[in-house]
Amino acid sequence: MRVPLLYATNTALLSTPRLTLRPLVPDDGHHFAELLGADPGAIAMLSHMPDPLTVPAAREWIELRTGPGGHVFALRLPDGTFIGTSGFGGPRDGVPGFGYWIGMPFRGLGYATEAGTACVAHARRLGVRRMVAETFPGNAASVRVLEKLGFRAEGPVDRNYPLRGGWRKLTLHTLDIPELIV
Repeated sequence: MRVPLLYATNTALLSTPRLTLRPLVPDDGHHFAELLGADPGAIAMLSHMPDPLTVPAAREWIELRTGPGGHVFALRLPDGTFIGTSGFGGPRDGVPGFGYWIGMPFRGLGYATEAGTACVAHARRLGVRRMVAETFPGNAASVRVLEKLGFRAEGPVDRNYPLRGGWRKLTLHTLDIPELIV
């Protein structure tokens, strides 16, 4: 039986003018703890990120997102500095979800949009035709990134995120990805 590309293991290496995107590995957990450990505001905007964020908790988060169907990338500057993650996977209702986070020292520099553009192009090559993303209220920066990537706000959705206090109202965003014409 042939495994659809969407559910294949992620081995892609992507690059942009300023970033290298490589598949996350559990050993990246220490980068998570360094960049997010003292940033409770960022953790609060990440639906499934443990708080407090320890290296073992970060490794567990990574392992859950890097199996079949997970296309989540470590974002690195040319000098090798780890600055965050971006990717897609884990279909919700059959549609892959897109997400990202950028460490505080690297925010506001366009890295999220640059990495997101590479991830959407990669998804397109894999045959993904639609993606979803969700934002917590007050996360205007992520809304702007999603808009730049072509996502449209569809309206409110209720999600149960125990790590964020239970049922929360979020905004659902969708992206229709045109078929790649060769």
